[in-house]
Amino acid sequence: MRALAIILLFISVNTFAQSYTVIHSIGKILDTKSGKYLTKGTKIDESASLMFESKGARAAVLSSSRGRFVIQEKAISQSKGDIVYTLSSVISPARGRLSTRAGGINNKLDFEKYFGEEPVAILGDSFSVKVSSTSYPMNDSKFFYAQYQYNGETINKKLSNDADKLVFKKEEFFSIDGKAIAPIEASDIKLFYYNADSQESTMITTIDFSVVTKEDLKSISDQMDGDVEGMLEVINSLYGKCSQNYLEQALKD
Repeated sequence: MRALAIILLFISVNTFAQSYTVIHSIGKILDTKSGKYLTKGTKIDESASLMFESKGARAAVLSSSRGRFVIQEKAISQSKGDIVYTLSSVISPARGRLSTRAGGINNKLDFEKYFGEEPVAILGDSFSVKVSSTSYPMNDSKFFYAQYQYNGETINKKLSNDADKLVFKKEEFFSIDGKAIAPIEASDIKLFYYNADSQESTMITTIDFSVVTKEDLKSISDQMDGDVEGMLEVINSLYGKCSQNYLEQALKD
């Protein structure tokens, strides 16, 4: 009887062990037991031991019984080394749909809430947001520009606009002297408003952008079978804040 009980217990534990399938991954996360990196379609279970081999590496995974989860380091050690994590220590539920403010940006506080509190996802080629033309008129003498650090240099970028929309174009924003740079290499991004008439430059807010390429967006869409709500969870969890309207428009482009 005791042997039978042990066998039943073994079967029960293995039957109810959670299994996860990778939906999308960013960077290199190594499953040290299998010796393989987490990529789209990879299956792992709760016995997995993971090593994060690149900065900011993370992955979205799906459990058929528990829903969507995110795998990422909770804190990054200053002396990183070859740290191996148990799955339970680096997995957490995916973020639900983020609430987005109605209307555009009217003042500095709106800018800080929109950009300064968490990363913002750029889908595909560009991102835009409506700005009050009364508070912040945009023309040849009054405009926004961004400033960031790259390889120890300070880079300034004048931003374009489409009427009352402030536009961030990926190819222009993340390039220096006509050469593209990796978005992750641009740090300490700040947004300024410049008035040429008074020669006054005002710092508005900090910005943290995360770029979702067209290829990544298509991959996520394929994995989620075009489920917009599911895609929002993955993008909000892995990349940054994204509205449903913006996502739906990006899928059409």
